[in-house]
Amino acid sequence: MNALFNLRSVPSRANPSIPIDPFADPAPPSLYNQIVRSIGDNAADKLIADFGGRRLYILMAPGPDDQVTKSIGLVAALAMARVFGGDRLVIPLGSDQERRRARIIAMRADHLSIPLIARQLRCTERYVYKVLALERITSTPAPVAEHFKRGIISRRP
Repeated sequence: MNALFNLRSVPSRANPSIPIDPFADPAPPSLYNQIVRSIGDNAADKLIADFGGRRLYILMAPGPDDQVTKSIGLVAALAMARVFGGDRLVIPLGSDQERRRARIIAMRADHLSIPLIARQLRCTERYVYKVLALERITSTPAPVAEHFKRGIISRRP
């Protein structure tokens, strides 16, 4: 109990007045997901097509002549400035991995076989198994996961 209390009372490095939450999600969302959340799928795809792999400065107040505004439009540029304004971002090269993971999960939910999924998405079967295992771990509640890990306990009559 003391260790838990001490963890909660330790301030974070970014803001000393806010304590660290030991139960917070340890994996932050990817930059691609943050961009999509701020400006939408279509504008994010356009931004990646124009600036993917480049380091890009996001203005605090973009104007109509700004390169980001010319690429994705003023409304999306303003929304992006609200989230990332004043930051230099390395724009991701693509969202293929995120989309492929979502398609693997959807195809498996449609009861397609692992080899068929791998063949259609042009990836290895091992990668399909890995994605499905990660999805199972993150979406399955702990007691059910423990049940599957241990297997069915046989009861003697």
